[in-house]
Amino acid sequence: MFPPGRGNDNLNVGDRFAISLFSTSLVFTAEGERVYLNEYKVKNEKQMWVCQMNSDFQIGMRNEHTGCFMGWNRDQFRCAVPHHEPRECFIFTRLKLGGYSIRSNPQSGTKRWPIQRVNSSSPDLKFGNECTPFGLHQLQDSVFRRFEWVVPGRLARSSAPYYDGEDSDEAINETSIGFLVSHGINNIISLNSTEISSREKGRLRAAEIMYSHIKALEFTAPTQEQFDQIWNAYEKAGTTIVYCGYGDGRTGMAISAIQLFEGRILSDLDYRANGVQCPSQIEALDVLGERIHRRASITDCICHCLSLPFK
Repeated sequence: MFPPGRGNDNLNVGDRFAISLFSTSLVFTAEGERVYLNEYKVKNEKQMWVCQMNSDFQIGMRNEHTGCFMGWNRDQFRCAVPHHEPRECFIFTRLKLGGYSIRSNPQSGTKRWPIQRVNSSSPDLKFGNECTPFGLHQLQDSVFRRFEWVVPGRLARSSAPYYDGEDSDEAINETSIGFLVSHGINNIISLNSTEISSREKGRLRAAEIMYSHIKALEFTAPTQEQFDQIWNAYEKAGTTIVYCGYGDGRTGMAISAIQLFEGRILSDLDYRANGVQCPSQIEALDVLGERIHRRASITDCICHCLSLPFK
């Protein structure tokens, strides 16, 4: 079972988090004093970390199972101290391509050592020189389990409501509608392979929430016509949520398309940061970008010609 969110959640004091190796389901797990990477399991207190702040306004992460703070002891990464001491303080830095670097808080001019994985075949963690990206996943109950604002108050993304491994898990009921209403969302763009029932569409209409279904399959590039449908469903609508099944590849593709239509120039790294998963999807987005740029160039040329004096 994957952890909730995409690993880019904000670090807020008092909130509970799973800390993952970014873009994987491996999360920090406390076993005695040891902290290592293990597969995420729902409601496993050994994998739950509470963000706390000490009197010096320094951040620490306390494990719910052991009650101890992760930190460094004899130059090793451990979870052994029940008090929020300087060695249990960390600096979380948001990374451009997603996730966070986690560094020890320097004391008396010492270096900020980043936490990193020992190697690709080991579950253990250590302090070292390399910056390993880690994900922060706020642990809270939500039917939209990977919810995240792309543009606050305008564009959000998530998994399909009640997604648990299959696109057909999607369900629109009072709870999922209540979540949308509470976030001010009145427009859905679904890239799911399955469409909701007519009864569920009726529930959305009663709540004054628009719904557009643009069928897309996992790891498959959409057509240019589908990109146009995504933009038409978004351009003049209100606050919008985009989802597919898991809320990553197809959703990231739709988010990238919207950004291209808005005039942004995106690179392969931008596509990957949005969650686009396969080369064919990136190629389709590149074609879309070229089409939008070409259309804009033609429009500029026509406007220039019309502005010339008539002779």
